[in-house]
Amino acid sequence: METKQKERIRRLMELLKKTDRIHLKEAARMLEVSVMTIRRDLSQDDEPLPLTLLGGYIVMVNKPAAPSVSASPAANSTHHRDDLPVAILAAGLVSENDLVFFDNGPEMPLVVSMIPDDVTFTGICYSHRVFMALNAKSKATAVLCGGTYRAKSDAFYDASNPSPLDSLNPRKVFISASGVHENFGVSWFNPDDLATKRKAMERGLRKILLARHALFDDVAPASIGPISAFDVLISDRPLPTDYMALCRNGSVKVITPESEGSEAS
Repeated sequence: METKQKERIRRLMELLKKTDRIHLKEAARMLEVSVMTIRRDLSQDDEPLPLTLLGGYIVMVNKPAAPSVSASPAANSTHHRDDLPVAILAAGLVSENDLVFFDNGPEMPLVVSMIPDDVTFTGICYSHRVFMALNAKSKATAVLCGGTYRAKSDAFYDASNPSPLDSLNPRKVFISASGVHENFGVSWFNPDDLATKRKAMERGLRKILLARHALFDDVAPASIGPISAFDVLISDRPLPTDYMALCRNGSVKVITPESEGSEAS
């Protein structure tokens, strides 16, 4: 019979198949145990483990290097290595019976996969990869905004016909960014996506921005809106001081792995 310790190790190994590292605090949050419990699991002496701790991160021993990420985010079949903490925190905001919009950011399928399997929810999307991720969840209902598929954005477009977003009010709207700038706001690499992103934000009750720390101070071609247009900002690391002040002034809740705890959904 599998012990609780071995179950935790197995779950960590499954997570590390999707990324090259997991912060110790994120692992503890995901497995619902203390940081000390994870440390004890990794320091067991009875058998060698394929996992180790390096600078506060759990990594797989001798794991091959992850493939590089190309300049077109949505065209990649894999997410960036720093998207995992963002995905874990975002998934934790999805509640029972929620109606949630997921845009076509490369981290969105990972967000969906991190939602606990016992949560019943409905996901609205216009990305093929997000649609497939939703279909893999036994208690999720997928609503696809159809149209002509364009691989560049991994998205379906149909401006001439009604969209499910015309009559639905998502409780949570997850929006991905290519850049976040103090003066130019939140931006995206492909202008073709702006209509769908903005419609989802108009219809949604809570707008949640997912942005890796590395994207701050970057400006992409298409402007989504100011940071203050969002209710929540999730990142993999604490924000620079100027951005924290900007979020406070705009009443934007900031969530990072270093936060005291996830907010109530």
